[in-house]
Amino acid sequence: MKAFRYRAPSVRRLTGVTAVKRSVKRATGVSQVQAWTKPARVKQRIKQQAGLYSPAMRVARQTAKGKFPTFLGLGKFL
Repeated sequence: MKAFRYRAPSVRRLTGVTAVKRSVKRATGVSQVQAWTKPARVKQRIKQQAGLYSPAMRVARQTAKGKFPTFLGLGKFL
């Protein structure tokens, strides 16, 4: 773990509850099932297949917001 953190870790994180829950979910395959049943994940998968997360579409969305791509990728700050 880093010496300096922006946010202090929660009690659940310090006690290891979070790690246990994640390992149980991975072992049982619950997260794999949720990827197909949760509406937000289904919607995300449809967007992925449609190409909304492609580099070209990302540039188009950022340009529409007024952030133009630059060589250094600093966008609006130049």
